Amino acid sequence: MDKFSLSKSGQNRAMRRIFKRIPKASLLFFLVAGLFGLPMAISATTPTPQHWIVYVGGQAMSGNTMIMTMGYFPEIITIDVGDSITFVINSTEPHTITFLSGNPPLNPFSPQALAPIGGSVYNGTGIVSSGLLSQGQNYTLTFTKAGVYVYQCLIHPGMMGVVIVNPAGTPYPMTQAQYDQLASQQSSQSLASGLSLLQQVNLPATQGPNGTVIWHVDVGQQTPVSTEVTLNSMNSKVSGSAILTMTAPGVLTVQVSLTGLLPGETYNVGIFQGAAEAGGKSLYNLNPVVEASNGTGSSVTTLTLPPLSPFIPTSFGIPSAGWYINVSNSGNAVAAGDIIFPVSSVMGFLPNTLTIHAGDTVVWTDVDPDEVHTVTFVPQGMPIPEFGTPTSLIPTKSHIFNGTGYYNSGPMIAGVSYNLTFVTPGVYTYVCLLHDGMGMVGTIIVLPSTPSSNPQATLLSKQMSELNNTLNSLNSQVSQIGSLTSQVGQLNSQVSSLNSQVSQIGSLSSQISSLNGSQASYENSVNSKISSLYSLLTVLIVLVVISLILNVVLIARRR
Repeated sequence: MDKFSLSKSGQNRAMRRIFKRIPKASLLFFLVAGLFGLPMAISATTPTPQHWIVYVGGQAMSGNTMIMTMGYFPEIITIDVGDSITFVINSTEPHTITFLSGNPPLNPFSPQALAPIGGSVYNGTGIVSSGLLSQGQNYTLTFTKAGVYVYQCLIHPGMMGVVIVNPAGTPYPMTQAQYDQLASQQSSQSLASGLSLLQQVNLPATQGPNGTVIWHVDVGQQTPVSTEVTLNSMNSKVSGSAILTMTAPGVLTVQVSLTGLLPGETYNVGIFQGAAEAGGKSLYNLNPVVEASNGTGSSVTTLTLPPLSPFIPTSFGIPSAGWYINVSNSGNAVAAGDIIFPVSSVMGFLPNTLTIHAGDTVVWTDVDPDEVHTVTFVPQGMPIPEFGTPTSLIPTKSHIFNGTGYYNSGPMIAGVSYNLTFVTPGVYTYVCLLHDGMGMVGTIIVLPSTPSSNPQATLLSKQMSELNNTLNSLNSQVSQIGSLTSQVGQLNSQVSSLNSQVSQIGSLSSQISSLNGSQASYENSVNSKISSLYSLLTVLIVLVVISLILNVVLIARRR
């Protein structure tokens, strides 16, 4: 028997010992698994699909006025294939969750836009929509294909969100708790922008024909289109910012500023649909940025944009999410940032209560590009019409309000106005038929016509008031000037006093100089007298000496 046979025999004995130690049930399992090809690796198990929540809209009250956020929160969410999202309607304003997949938008005024389409599974193709949902209703959708999907509300142009779907098993960037926190921050920011609108309304009256006054009321309001985008670096040192501002209906100005640019390089900039972190398709090319000095550069581009909805001609703006700015160099993306526009709508008439006189006219103008409204006076005893019925959709012909009857503007979109002239004193309440349940109610108080209600007198009174305010301001300034003059007089008096004191000091200096002169003269006189005394004393001493010498000589002769 050769070595190979011995070795093989030993291996067989070893294998028999191993199999004897394995339970028979386990052997049976391995046998069945081998026969039917069952997967054995634990690591190959399919990931468990996750469930996520996105909040649709939001609201807050300011006095009697409702503020509505027009967005999906979080505005961008990242999930995996097989996961599902439940969209929770978070306001009394109805919305849709609609994935168009590149198909033409639906007419928001058609019954098709209000009905569910496509079921509860989305594979990235076709139209899938929740239909019109109200507060308390939810919509759950399961995503079966990786991609970047932008969705929208059919009845609110510009209300958009993004779902990024990664392959199954991809780690999630955030937890649901983190998304909830982000959603709260984004919703609060949007509501704050809406609340600020209430402090910006100032609609002065104008003089009308035949001694009347024309008053103006805003129907709804929306956040002005302006937002700033942070451009984050992507595998480069390039970063910066962009400011987007709608300077006129359909006219968008984009100012881009970049740092970290390579010397002499040109960078292409564009607006894309999708998400900065996942990519998308190009929408608009912006002017390129050329490195100017110190690695910096900027560009300004003016774009002419179509309405966000072709069915609402005045729906100019930028979406709440779903757009981003991309910066590239030599075909490689070097910086990008999502365009997030926290937009809100005011569901109210501004001013909410207006006091006028009989004969005056009120003009209502819809200024919210996202909302349809009505101005409707419903007489006492008549039920408020349901919007969508002929009564709610057809404008009434008369524009003279006599205090009785039904008056209706019909549906109003941004830029549309409606006017009524009030001839009968009284207190009249009106509503928006779409949003009366949200407190969109206004009041017109009509006082009897009086001479003081004459617009010329009113305007003259206003001018006199403004003149009085100006005179009061001038008087205040004159008083301040008088006060300053008094202070100057006091300063002059103090200066005169100081000058007098200086003069006294000069006089004292003169006296001191005189005294110094007198002292010098006196000292000279004394010195002169002392000199004379010294001379006399010298003479006396000489005489004494001579006398002594003579006496000595006389004594010597006598001897």
